Parts: sequence; C-alpha cells; structure tokens
Amino acid sequence: MPAAAGEPMASGQIIAAVRARFASDPPSRHTIQRALEELEIADMVRKHGTSRDRVWWRTDKREVSELARRPPLELAIALLTLKRHAPNHLPEHVSSDLQVYFSAAERVLEESPTDSSLSHARAWGGKTVRVNAGYPLVSPPVDDVICNAIRKALYLCRVLDISYRNSRLDTDTPVAYEVVPLGLVERGPVHYLVASRQRRGGGFSVYQYRLDRFVSAVCTDIPGVPDPAFDLDAYVRDNQSFSFLPEGQIRLELRVREEDEFRHLFREQWLAPDQEIVDEPGGFRLTATVTLSVALRNLLMERSARVEVLSPPTLRQQIADHLRQASRCYDATAADPGVPH
Repeated sequence: MPAAAGEPMASGQIIAAVRARFASDPPSRHTIQRALEELEIADMVRKHGTSRDRVWWRTDKREVSELARRPPLELAIALLTLKRHAPNHLPEHVSSDLQVYFSAAERVLEESPTDSSLSHARAWGGKTVRVNAGYPLVSPPVDDVICNAIRKALYLCRVLDISYRNSRLDTDTPVAYEVVPLGLVERGPVHYLVASRQRRGGGFSVYQYRLDRFVSAVCTDIPGVPDPAFDLDAYVRDNQSFSFLPEGQIRLELRVREEDEFRHLFREQWLAPDQEIVDEPGGFRLTATVTLSVALRNLLMERSARVEVLSPPTLRQQIADHLRQASRCYDATAADPGVPH
C-alpha cells in the first residue's frame, strides 16, 4: 500500500501486489482479505466501498494495538469463553470481526507450556459446562444460512422474509411470512425467534418461531418497525411466554413425599420466591404462587410419583385424569406389551 496515510489503493491492486511479493507461495485472496480486516480492527488501515469498488488506505497509526496483539491473561480467558458462546449469541459479522482478538487470546494461552498460570488458564475452558435441567434431548439441527439471516435482520432491525412450517396447522407445507425480529431465546435444546407482525388496524402481534422449523429466511433491505413497547426480558420472565399457554397465577399446594435420607429437589430449587414449606411425617407440604401452564403441568406429571397436587382442585383433577389415562394404557398392554392400544 502507499506509504502516505490516506492515499487509497483498490483491493485488487493490493491482492496482486501481495501475490507478486510472495510469488513462490502466493497467499489466497481470502487470506489477504482476512489480513486486511485484522489491520482494520487494529486501526492501521481503513476501507470504503464494497466488493470490486472497495479501496483501502493507511491510517496514521503505525503499530498494531497492544490489545489486539496481546491481550492480558484475564481478558484472554474472557475472550475464549465468549468465543464458545458466540455462535448462538452474536451476529455473524460481529463474531467475524472478533476473530483477530480470539486468535490473539489463543496465542497468549499457548506462549509457555511450563508457566503454571497459563496452564490453569488453558484448563479453564474444560472446567465449566452448561447442563439442561431435564433429560438431555438432542438439539434439532438448524441451517447456518438461516441462522445468519435471522441474526443479521435482528441486529440491523430489518424485515425478515421467512418460509416456516407451523406446527399448529394441519399441513407440512411451509407458510410465508414477513416479520420483524425482536429477540432470540434459547430454551433447553431448542432455539426460538421472537418476532412481530404489524396488524392492519395498527398495533403489533408477537409470535414465537422455532428455528429448526424454518425452511428459509432472507434478511431484506426493508427497515423493520418493531413494537416500541416490547421488552424481551418481561416477555420471557414476567409473562412466562415460554412456559407455553400461560393461564395466569394460582396458589399451588403440594404434598411432597421423601425417601429415606434423600431431600426432595423442591427444597433447594424453589417454584416461586414466596414458596413456603411445612414439614410433616414422610415429607412436607409446599405452597407457592406460580403461573399455570403446560410447562407446570409437565413438571408435576414428571414428579407425580412423589408429588401430589392438593390445590387448586381443578389442577388436581387434571393431573389425576392424566395419570389414570396413563395407567389404563399400561394396564391394557401388561399381558402383551407388543399389542398396540
């Protein structure tokens, strides 16, 4: 590139010049572009334009920033932790721009095989893991192109043109929608897009879309009009939207039976902040204010061998009906498990 700061040079000219300098083993176009991007992150060069019209020029800065060249050890650990979670929580272009920092962090941790502080830092990545509370179901696959389009539209607040298989319809034929992304939610092994569609009479309707049910997704150039009143944290936690079909709050009363010396899960992992426990022979009674939902019913069914619903009466009856139905299925096939029922 020209030695003078601010003097532009086309991308094609730079690539040709670099290849000519290393004629015996010329680097690829992608390698040269990546090197330019790393220099841009270090603020040594800047660019203007796109594709074939792009030009680059030097800045007045002559040295790679110390942070990009060699981050402190603590920052290196944090960067590599971020790298592990970046695919699900950062737009592609942001995580791509951070690659130079990720590479620098990896170099820092590999500097000395005998340095004990670096050994501890290298080991940290294998000392933390996230485990889902329930049975570890396998995450359904999601196409990378679809994910990148969703994250891009969410980041830029653009209209997302999607083709989606709706489980609530009586057909597998995809349905086309235009939506404005509002947030991404990871719930166990499944990822959801929360998005809005503006109603004809004004106002917004908010929907949840499972990413593995997308057939296609295209980030358009149309600016999105998000619901100004939407708050993702309130939507997920306060409204309990991911509890599925929330029906309002109830005062739940349970009788929990405990075996021998084993304390029940509900003693340490509470159902609600106002939970109260009263010990009784063989276990305890529990009362708590909770949101009635599909998720709550599933939890109570999962724990039904040791957890009895006492109140409210309608929920007790629903759980009892489900258990009787399950019992009939097993009773009908007890003599011959291979006989369909």
